Amino acid sequence: MLKDRIIKHVDKISKRISPAPFGLLILVAIGALTLTFAFTVPDEHGDAPYSHAYFFDRSSAKEAARQAVLQWMKENSDMPDHILANIYNAASATANKDLILAICLVESNFNPHVESDKGAIGLMGIMPGVWLEELKEQGIIEEKEDLYKISANIAAGAHVLATYLSETNDLRKALIRYVGGASWYASRVLKAQKKIELAQLSEQQLALTIAQD
Repeated sequence: MLKDRIIKHVDKISKRISPAPFGLLILVAIGALTLTFAFTVPDEHGDAPYSHAYFFDRSSAKEAARQAVLQWMKENSDMPDHILANIYNAASATANKDLILAICLVESNFNPHVESDKGAIGLMGIMPGVWLEELKEQGIIEEKEDLYKISANIAAGAHVLATYLSETNDLRKALIRYVGGASWYASRVLKAQKKIELAQLSEQQLALTIAQD
């Protein structure tokens, strides 16, 4: 029958071919599959130490920077540590923490309860006669007394500064308008901001160096 003849023909061909090439092909296939698996499936353990070290370095650097700023604040203020920490946290919620803290230094030496002879209130020296109604409309404060609160005052100051920045598109000019026209004010704030940035950078680099050793 035709079926039997075909089977016999295939059998003859298979007997003529050495099994070695088939074994080699199988080994090559297994090797290829192994390499493909190795490159496509992440190693759950091999990358773990590197990943942990990476996140540890970033976390250490961030905390070192925070401590550096808090130390700088403490050196420039008589306020207790918990007050300074609250100020730092409130400033961190704004778009430019370092600039906000610099303004707080120049305006109040980080004293939330200070009021100037001209009536500027709190950490960022907010003038209620100028800004009270707008700050209420914006939902930043509910009453004048809120300006003595750390978070409310910083939110108010950030709003005032952002308003002047949108009108001038120049930080120095915005700071001069913020204080009511004194050019020296902008220089003092920007100088303080630079000191904060340098203190953070120094501590971040030190923390990263220690973590990598």
